[in-house]
Amino acid sequence: MTVEKVKTYVEGFDELLDGGIPKGSLVLICGTPGTMKTTLAYSILHSNASNGSKSLFITLEEDQEGIASAMEELGMKSLEDSNLYVLDVGQIRREHRSEEVAKDWFDILSKYIEQRVKEDKFDIVAIDSLAALYSLFKMDNPRRDLYHFFGFLKDLGTTTFMVSEIPYGKNQLVSFGEDFLADGILLLKQYEVGETDVQLRIRCVKMRKVNHFQGYLTLIRADDKFIVTRVISE
Repeated sequence: MTVEKVKTYVEGFDELLDGGIPKGSLVLICGTPGTMKTTLAYSILHSNASNGSKSLFITLEEDQEGIASAMEELGMKSLEDSNLYVLDVGQIRREHRSEEVAKDWFDILSKYIEQRVKEDKFDIVAIDSLAALYSLFKMDNPRRDLYHFFGFLKDLGTTTFMVSEIPYGKNQLVSFGEDFLADGILLLKQYEVGETDVQLRIRCVKMRKVNHFQGYLTLIRADDKFIVTRVISE
């Protein structure tokens, strides 16, 4: 049985993922601050939208204009909202600041995502970020609540990316076992090379239904696109 794939459009990476990410997967993009997690997630959505898919990027804290401006500076020009729509949940939160504690944002966000996906037929969704999600939702039992939320996202039938920030000095990729719930994990790290150089590297830690390369690759943003190369120097 052939598995339909969603390309990352990272030059050299899809070939090492056996063609891309299986359609319908839920993938974590993990990394410490400054590892271009949000940029990579947005780039995947932007590239797919430019090639005919419909993408929904959900930002829980950063404002829509700030993200669009930052991405344009990296060569990702604005697209029609019907192809790539940025939902600024932070703006909605700010407008209802006095009511925020009382609101069930878990339910609000779930219903909104479901409505937009069904009505606008989005193929790919990204949520930035898990840390903001934790602060937004009051989870009595985080592992159980996230299990149901991840299950809800998978049931949508979209390919979903979730940005997850790793605090400096921590070895754990996630806080509540999300790595077991996710279908795939892309890990971004900064590596010191020699005394003066720092390289950004990416590793596919896991990807269900894919026979993928498991080592680290150097990740470069050049000529308005991401490129991976084999790690040559240490």
